[in-house]
Amino acid sequence: MSDCATMTTPTDHITRPTVSSLGRDAILIAWDVPQSARFTSPKLSGDADWISPLASLKLSRSDGGFRLLWVIRRPKHEQLDIELATGPVGLRTDVVVASDTMVPTVAADDLLEDLTDSSRVALISALFNVWSAMFSLQRNATFIRILNEILAQAAPHPGAASAVAVVADDLILLETAISKSFGKIDAIYILGSRGPERVKCRSHKTASGRGEREAVHVLAERALVPAHGALLILIGPDGLSVRRLQQSATRLPSIEHWFRAHASTASGLRESLLSDIASRSASGRALALELQLRSPLKPIRVSSSLNTPSAEIVSALSTATGTLVTGWYRDPADLLAGVEFIDPILGPRDLTNELHRFPVEVAGPKKGSRLQATGFAVLAPAAEISVPLLQPRFRLRLKSGSYHSLVPPVQPSDPVEARASALRAVPPQHVNDPILTDVLSPVIASLHTQARQRIGAPIVHEIGPPVARPRVSVIIPLYRTLEFLRFQIAAFATDPWLRANAEVIYVLDSPEQAQEVQHLLGGFHLIYRLPITLVVMERNAGYARANNAGVSQARGDVLALVNSDIIPTGPGWLEILTARLNGRRRIGAVGPKLLFEDDSIQHAGMYFSKDHRGRWLNQHFHKGMPRDYAPACEERLVPAVTGACLVTLRSVFEAVGGFTEDYVVGDYEDSDLCLKIAMTERKIAYVPDVELYHLERKSMSLNAEYMRGIAWQYNCALHTERWDSAMTATMHVSRQRKTRNAAI
Repeated sequence: MSDCATMTTPTDHITRPTVSSLGRDAILIAWDVPQSARFTSPKLSGDADWISPLASLKLSRSDGGFRLLWVIRRPKHEQLDIELATGPVGLRTDVVVASDTMVPTVAADDLLEDLTDSSRVALISALFNVWSAMFSLQRNATFIRILNEILAQAAPHPGAASAVAVVADDLILLETAISKSFGKIDAIYILGSRGPERVKCRSHKTASGRGEREAVHVLAERALVPAHGALLILIGPDGLSVRRLQQSATRLPSIEHWFRAHASTASGLRESLLSDIASRSASGRALALELQLRSPLKPIRVSSSLNTPSAEIVSALSTATGTLVTGWYRDPADLLAGVEFIDPILGPRDLTNELHRFPVEVAGPKKGSRLQATGFAVLAPAAEISVPLLQPRFRLRLKSGSYHSLVPPVQPSDPVEARASALRAVPPQHVNDPILTDVLSPVIASLHTQARQRIGAPIVHEIGPPVARPRVSVIIPLYRTLEFLRFQIAAFATDPWLRANAEVIYVLDSPEQAQEVQHLLGGFHLIYRLPITLVVMERNAGYARANNAGVSQARGDVLALVNSDIIPTGPGWLEILTARLNGRRRIGAVGPKLLFEDDSIQHAGMYFSKDHRGRWLNQHFHKGMPRDYAPACEERLVPAVTGACLVTLRSVFEAVGGFTEDYVVGDYEDSDLCLKIAMTERKIAYVPDVELYHLERKSMSLNAEYMRGIAWQYNCALHTERWDSAMTATMHVSRQRKTRNAAI
């Protein structure tokens, strides 16, 4: 090191500062001071115009003294003249370097000499983490040589690190082993001929359970891993590990194959790597999901004799709001202590006290036999990783202190399929308010939001020349069932007012039928010459989104929202309903009388009533009564009308935001819309002069999510929470109106 300093406070036993070069214009000033030096805050001062940037470090020596380091940029064509001090009343010295003085390069052995192990780690950490970037030294050949020399001094016999798998085209998985006492890893670097490159990921440590070492895996950009001689440097608060990267003699396997070969790897590594892959980009997230599907874990359940515990995780749907876990256990000998969720980052989380239990039957040991078991549902915390886990890990804890691993089958990755699974996760008869509110609803809502976000733009087909200036737009969602189309279109086509004033828009919510429906509607157009617009949803979106998509294509000032199983009894129905949208009376929506096939009443307006749980239900006035039942033949204001046939002004529909889309599958959207319209001081009217047949819920019966699940309970609870006070007020007004026998 350069001996360029002069002491202003001479003391024979204190070494003078030394000055050396780190590369480019960065110089390092080192000053060894004794333990007896009075420290407050060591400082370097001089001309403020060039003492920036400035880095400093205080290191402990093995003799009890300290090595003070400062790094600054050397001024060009100027003399370096600075003052060093250990504090206001401590040691003080000047360092002077003439502008033409050649400053030698840092000597690694001098810099490391007598430093404690922790100080060596702190020095190397500063070189890699701070000084290289602060002084733009990463590509400087002198600095790279200094780093290699310092590492050779600090770790003369580096261990080995190997590349073990490739991830897509741009990542490579590295593997090595370090001491279990190493502690936290703060930074990872690869040092090759191009200089230090920081690896932008965390390390993934896996304790082997044996010996004093643990495996470490690192995902690195492929471009950062040179072909020859590179070093892998792991830096922690109190540890340093240097590993030389070994080249594989064979072609590296893909991460998919590596996962399959290491399926039994300790819990956490697989999930941690998946999270790391997913956090890098949108394509990384897609890859992390794909890897789980292509390289699934083998499902693990605990099965044993009739007298020992057994258990299974049936579903474990991972969302940002939590993981919906359902399963069962049998514990005939009272040996079970609990069920735990293994968070890949935070470790085991006990779920036992939060389980909602209910009786179930499971398959017995003999073919066809059944055993009584305890079913359970619980909302586990969301895993602290950046990708949905399709197979979260669990374990069964026994009173003996032993554990049994539990792994569910691969869960759906598509949010629509996952939502369907959540809706069927608990048998409907066991879904009480706590299970619905605390366990199911958060996950269903999250998955429903994801499903909605994945719906792309629809495709629009015009069948026949469109009506020039339609007054009314008739919007009809289609979902799978097509058997009523011929009757509905025939009724529309034989209605002169409808043909002259309305456009007909079908919205296909089962896009897999697009070709069939387009062909069918084309044939009907050849027969009836009725123009039809077909809007094909990009994927199944549900009743509300399908209607909103149809309205987005509509051109009429009036909207007639009609189900595909509505059949008019004759012409003129749409003209009558449209005429009832009277601005002076502030009628915001109207609905007709709907009949079952046997001519009994299905709908004569809707009202709200509470069930035994306090939830508001949608009820139909006079349902099941004869067609000519007198009270059903009275035109009147009602709390709501069904969405099976609801006519409203386009301006009103748009003003209230259309159908609310957070109800699942299709239920309660119509009453929600009516309540929103009522909030604008408009009224809802029932018009019995119009009679239509409604073949109720024929399309709904084809939807497995609705019929086998708890969608109606979820929607009912959501509707009640949102509109409780409004429905209370509406029904109070309705009762008063009924008492006064007021007419419209």
